[in-house]
Amino acid sequence: MSKSGVTLSPTPVLPREAEALVRRRARWPAPLRGGGPVLAVALVLVTLWYALGLYDNYGFAQQNAAPGASFHDVLASAMNLPMPFVPLPHQVISDFLDGLNKPLGSPRGLWLHMGTTGMEAGLGLLVGTALGLVIATIFVHSRPLEAAFLPYVVASQTVPVLALAPIVIGILGISLAAKVVVSAYLAFFSVTVSTVKGLKSADTLAYELMRSYAANPWQVYWKLRFPVALPYLLTGLKLAATASLVGAIIAELPFGSTTGLGARLLVATTYNLTIQWWSTMLAAAALGLVGFSAVSLLERLLIKRRSTVGEA
Repeated sequence: MSKSGVTLSPTPVLPREAEALVRRRARWPAPLRGGGPVLAVALVLVTLWYALGLYDNYGFAQQNAAPGASFHDVLASAMNLPMPFVPLPHQVISDFLDGLNKPLGSPRGLWLHMGTTGMEAGLGLLVGTALGLVIATIFVHSRPLEAAFLPYVVASQTVPVLALAPIVIGILGISLAAKVVVSAYLAFFSVTVSTVKGLKSADTLAYELMRSYAANPWQVYWKLRFPVALPYLLTGLKLAATASLVGAIIAELPFGSTTGLGARLLVATTYNLTIQWWSTMLAAAALGLVGFSAVSLLERLLIKRRSTVGEA
């Protein structure tokens, strides 16, 4: 009890095991500290994958098994079919890791294909972002142009990219430029829409204050509109990073490409290499996570810099 007569509750003391666990978790990377739900969902998905895959593959394994084979033998065969209907997680991961273990320039590995598709998607993202910023800036500074052309920007996304890709390939040929154009086509829309929204979200009083100080439109843009729109732009970039990857893969699929994840998917489909088909999709997912994480890192750096400048 304190001198004032108020009883103070004692500071809770954690058991040694719990205290040690807290200290260990504090040293983990930030994404892993709250990774329980992610791991739980992953466990459920892998379990369902095994269950559905074995259900699909068991009948085929049973047809090819020796007469009188036991359930255990048929199940073991279904777990390791060379060309299964549904490849199981251990087969896909094994093929993925095997592809990563190949030399960097080997067409049988993954590094060459991932590098090619990643470069095309990265260039497409840059071109799409630049185009989206230009269109958004024009729309914000000209209401008539926005009213006239915004419906066409929206309508452009209703054109199937599989229908657009042959047209682009026919004009530019089987080239890097054609794949970048298709990739940028899928990337620019989210950047345009999110940036327009951000540029229009500037505070009206701040806008009027800058106009009262005779600030010209470009000063208003760079000192008020663009900083406010930056979080919106980064959100659009996260979507564009994955969309550009999809565009690059689609542009590689049916048009004579020899490298890239799209070309590897085409080979796997042609020769019924289902395990390679799934491992290529896993490689595409890994590339998508890399692109999304890169934009997220850029977002954190820019926000941290803005906070530092604001505090200064």
